[in-house]
Amino acid sequence: MPSREMRRMQQKLGMEKKRAQQKQKKSSGGRKKSGPKKQRVTVSQFLTEVRAEMKKVSWPSRDEVVSYTIVVLVTVVLMGGLVYFADILFTKLVDIIIL
Repeated sequence: MPSREMRRMQQKLGMEKKRAQQKQKKSSGGRKKSGPKKQRVTVSQFLTEVRAEMKKVSWPSRDEVVSYTIVVLVTVVLMGGLVYFADILFTKLVDIIIL
């Protein structure tokens, strides 16, 4: 708790209001008060909105999908091979060190 002199200085500087707001936040658990509740929409309205949003999506062409798939598969095979050979190398190093 601040001393009287500190409170007077804070009042002069307008800090007292901030301190009161901080106390209020602590007492309310730091939760923000929410505004009015949003109305729920019906399932049919939700699906209609989803369909409208899906029409806005820029879908890739078939050629793009095929090329991206090939890139992913090649990358997975290369990384898998790298991990495999690293595993073999470290296994042999451990065998050499232990024996």
